[in-house]
Amino acid sequence: MSQGEPFNELTPDQWVPTAEQHQRDGFRLVQMTGTARADHFEILISYEQDYRCTHYRVQLPRDPLPELPSLSAIFPAAFTYENELKDLFGLSFPGLTVDYGGNFLRTKTKLPFSGAVTIKKEPAKPAAKSAPET
Repeated sequence: MSQGEPFNELTPDQWVPTAEQHQRDGFRLVQMTGTARADHFEILISYEQDYRCTHYRVQLPRDPLPELPSLSAIFPAAFTYENELKDLFGLSFPGLTVDYGGNFLRTKTKLPFSGAVTIKKEPAKPAAKSAPET
């Protein structure tokens, strides 16, 4: 983020056209990850060209079962990220070229990041005492 590369908001219907445009322009897929929020999931994706990244965020409701079209036909390596998001959050990726059927990752808990999100506020820490001046 220190490079002035903020996350741009995408709607789900912009997901595939944005990937297609980046592929045509010679970008490479750098990463795709997700996070669970109290009322939605956020999927983050980054593309790179000439040492500059372009980042996007799409928000998906928790209900109904969230889905995004697979980008694996556009960027073949996307299948790894999409299988991971499927196993961790329960997301669905129609058109996924290599689908592990929910068995890409081995976790103790099935869909470990799909449950309720509880936000805990930590108590304020007391201010550090400054050393006496001599």
